[in-house]
Amino acid sequence: MIAGVRLHLEVGSAVIQRSPRVEIVSVRHHPLDLARIHVPDPKGEAGDLFTYGDPVRIEYGYRGGESAVWQGTLRALERVSRDQVCLTADSLALPLASTFITECYADDYSQPLAEHILAQAGLPMGRIDIPNELIPRLPLSCVPIWQAVHQLLHTLQRGHGHDRSRIALWLGANGLNLGDFDEPGDVPVIATGENLIKHLPDGKNLGLHRLETVLLPGLSHSRVFHLNDARLRISRSFRALHVKHSIASEGVRTFIKYGRECG
Repeated sequence: MIAGVRLHLEVGSAVIQRSPRVEIVSVRHHPLDLARIHVPDPKGEAGDLFTYGDPVRIEYGYRGGESAVWQGTLRALERVSRDQVCLTADSLALPLASTFITECYADDYSQPLAEHILAQAGLPMGRIDIPNELIPRLPLSCVPIWQAVHQLLHTLQRGHGHDRSRIALWLGANGLNLGDFDEPGDVPVIATGENLIKHLPDGKNLGLHRLETVLLPGLSHSRVFHLNDARLRISRSFRALHVKHSIASEGVRTFIKYGRECG
């Protein structure tokens, strides 16, 4: 692997010694983060080595410097070439998609409703901060937890006129979060002449702007970063909406999208 970069991969009981490509992707307004690990498999033995549901642990960063750990469970194995497979893993937020709920709530307020629904996932609770309105009726029929939360937010929008576009659900460092706020953490600075590799703003400010920078271990969606682009005369802080870490033979990068939210 590239000199100066630390990468340690564990899937089940196996330690993967070499990977041509590792990607970690997190997207605001998507319930699960995911990771893709490319594994050499010239003899076709991967199907016997890895099993659905295996724990996955990725430690990545810089040797002697900043590093981060991503954890999840194996979802799929796909052959991408004659001698290589791709392992796809879901993050620890998987209970948001794998736990189903059937309830009918009546005459309750939205804040405690959200807390009760999210508690069914069995994950640590972080910050729940949504408009607290009386909900006359909320029927949930065998839907995953993330969808139940979206039904509640839809009711707040249609029944009470609240804008839900910036309200997101995610599993952060402090537990499950729901609301229009940021994931706590350090604010990395991406600057011209230092670590800004490419900046492609959306010309009409209707979509997402794209950044390419050096590897920023641990950065996830909903974190705030500060952008100093001397060419475009931009010096502002933004919320990351889409983050992809890529560690591959052709380069080690972090790709960020920011801009208008459409939750």
